[in-house]
Parts: sequence; C-alpha cells; structure tokens
Amino acid sequence: MAKAAGFWLGCLTASVLASGCGYSLQGSGTILPADIKTVAIPAVENETTEARIGERMTEELRSRFDRYGVVRIVEDPYQADATLKVRVTKIDTKTRNVTASSAGTIPDVAVDQDLTMTLSAELRRKNGQLLYKNSNLIVSESFAGISSVVVTGSSSFAQGDIDASTLNSLGQQASSVAVAQGQQAQVLDDLIEESSRKLYLESVAADF
Repeated sequence: MAKAAGFWLGCLTASVLASGCGYSLQGSGTILPADIKTVAIPAVENETTEARIGERMTEELRSRFDRYGVVRIVEDPYQADATLKVRVTKIDTKTRNVTASSAGTIPDVAVDQDLTMTLSAELRRKNGQLLYKNSNLIVSESFAGISSVVVTGSSSFAQGDIDASTLNSLGQQASSVAVAQGQQAQVLDDLIEESSRKLYLESVAADF
C-alpha cells in the first residue's frame, strides 16, 4: 500500500511540476475546428520586386506546417479541408545610421539598417468560411551595412558568401556594399522563417 501511495504521489508531483513550469511542445496542439485535418498552401504571391521570395516563402510555410503534423498538407485545394493563401505585400529597407566619409572621397555608407517584410494571409474552409485572417503581418530585423561593424567570426557572417580574407582585400566602399548585401540576404532568410513561424502559430497552434 505504501509503495502504491508513493507511486501516485510521484506522478502527481511530476504533473504539478510540469504544469507549473508551463511546459508544452510548441505547435503540438491546434485551435482549428476538429474537422480541419488537411490544409492546402498554394504558391505564395509576391507583390514585391524581390526575386523568388514567393517560392522561398511557399517552401518554408509548407515545411513548417508539415513539421508538426497537426494538419496534413495536400497539393490540391479541392481535396483540402481548408486553404491558406499568403501574399508578400511589401519589403522595406530603412537606414537608421550612417557613417560619414573621410575627406569626402568616399560616399557615406549606411551602418545600421532595418529590413521589414509585410504579409497578408487568410485561412478559409472549402465552403469559403473564414477561419483566420491577418492583413498586416509584419516581421523586422536589423543588420549592419559596413564592414567595420560586422563581426566576421559570427555565425551569421559565416553563412554568407563573403569570407574575412575576401573582405580585407576589398576597398572600403566595395567591402561595405558587399557586406550590406550579404547581411541583407541572411536577414531576409531569417524573416521568411520568422513570418512562417508566426503564421503557423496564429492560424493553427493552440499555444499561441
């Protein structure tokens, strides 16, 4: 009897601890109606001038939804219980600080910039009933646009197309432009991942 009581007390304690810590597996539940088992995600529309952003966004979204297995992704919207339509409506780059050139020989170069992506999304049943909508989903991240403020040993820099030796061989203006382009490309990848995460949490996940 004592052993049985100890066993159940241990289970109860573990349950309370887990609950008290707020432990949960992200994306493991759903806020969707019980009959929504399959979702179609058509190609994301790209209303910006950024090449291939729609394709990359579509791939990341489908991967994100498929990863947790809460709903099953199907190709044909007519075979899906609901369809998620997404548009990338805007991508903006805003300069926050600039560094002045020396003796006026080199143009001013941006130091800190913000890259912002805006999306519109809606999830509808096969009969057209709206399940989720966000017409102004915004994700933003800052990046450095000049070589002197970039930590070349960082993981973000290492994932780019420029290595430290190449950077040192470039002139100040050329290296600044090259770093800005490399950093912006990495940040855009981060924004695609973050916006996909937010869309999943808002439209599907119970722990949002």
